[in-house]
Amino acid sequence: MDKYKTNSAFNKWFSAINLENLSVHSKQFIVNYNSYRKKLSFEAVLKLFLYSINEEKESLRDLSTSLINESLQLETDVTTISHTQLSRAFNALDSSVLEEIFQQLLEKIHSQTRPTKRNSLYLIDSSTFSLSLKRHKWATFRQTKSGVKLHLNYCYMNDATMYPTDFTLTNAREHDLNQLPVLVNQPEATYVFDRGYLDFEKMDQMHWDGYFFVTRIKKNTKVHVIDTLETSPETEILRDELVCLGSKTYLTTNFRLVTVQDKNGRVFQFITNRMDVSSKEISDMYHARWQIELFFKHIKQHMTSKTFFSQSEKGVQNQLILTMISALLTFLIKLETKTEKSVFQIKRFFRYLLFQPFECWLEQLIPT
Repeated sequence: MDKYKTNSAFNKWFSAINLENLSVHSKQFIVNYNSYRKKLSFEAVLKLFLYSINEEKESLRDLSTSLINESLQLETDVTTISHTQLSRAFNALDSSVLEEIFQQLLEKIHSQTRPTKRNSLYLIDSSTFSLSLKRHKWATFRQTKSGVKLHLNYCYMNDATMYPTDFTLTNAREHDLNQLPVLVNQPEATYVFDRGYLDFEKMDQMHWDGYFFVTRIKKNTKVHVIDTLETSPETEILRDELVCLGSKTYLTTNFRLVTVQDKNGRVFQFITNRMDVSSKEISDMYHARWQIELFFKHIKQHMTSKTFFSQSEKGVQNQLILTMISALLTFLIKLETKTEKSVFQIKRFFRYLLFQPFECWLEQLIPT
C-alpha cells in the first residue's frame, strides 16, 4: 500500500481523469477557459462540482462555504470563491468536453471488464428529474411542471459489475420509445427494457437489424401461439411458446414468449428473440432490469441531482453528465481495488474518508 500514501482518497478517485489525453478540441477549450478565469481553472471547477455532487451540496452558496475546509482548498487549489463566480464558471463548461471525459473513463472500464455481446446485458430505461417551473421555463412539459428526462443504457455483466455506458437528455415530455434507436447501437447485443418501449414495428426492426431484446408484453397484447417449446424445470416457469403478436393490421415476426409466476402468484410474460438460452435465463435477464432502477434511485437520493445549480438548459445538462462521470469514477475504484464491496458501500466509505490518505479508504474496502 506504500504507493498510495501520498494520495488522498479524493485525489486517487479523481486521478482516473486525464485531461492531457483529451482531443485537440477539448484541450483548446480548456486552455481558453483557463485564460479567462485565473482564479478558477477547468480542473478546479471539475473537482469542486464533482465534490459537490458526491457530498450532496444543496446550492452554490453551500459549495462556496465548503471552502472553509482546508483539505478541500488543498485538493482544488482554491481558497475562497463566491457563489456567483461558481455559477459563471459552471455555466461556461462545455458539455461536449464533459461527455468526452465520460467516454475516456468508459474506455478504461471496458479495457478491464471486457464486455462482449454474450457476457453482458444492456438495460434501457429513463427517469424524470423535476425542475422548478419558475426557474426552468425552457423545460416545461405540463402546465404546472418542468423537468428533464435521462435516458440510460446500463451495462450489466453480473451483480458486481454494472455501470452506465450511454445516455441522452431530453425534455421530460419526450417519449421513451423515441430514444431507443439512439441507445440500441450494438448488433448481436441483448437489450432489456420494460413494456413502455413495446412497439411491434420497432421490435421487428431490431430483430432484422441483428439486435436481441427481452421485454414484457402488456396485458391487452394480442398473442397468437404458433408452437409450444420445452420449458426449464424450475417451478416458476409456466409456459415457453413460439408466438407472433398483433392483429390483422400488423403481425410481428415469430418471437418467443416465456410466462412465469413469482412467489406471490403474479404472472409475467416476457417476449424475446433469444432462442439460444433457457426459459429460466430469459426470466433472469428481465429481472436484472431492476438494477437500473436501483441506479436511478441512488443518484436521486445520494448525489446532487434533485437540486440543480443552474437555471439554464446547458447547466442542468452539465450537472447530469457530471453525475454520470462521478458514477464511473467510483466504479473504477471498485475495479482497481478488486473489492467485494458494492459501489454504494464504496461511496459511503468515501464520504467519510474523503481527504484521508487513500490507504485508509483501501483498508475499509479490503479488510485485512
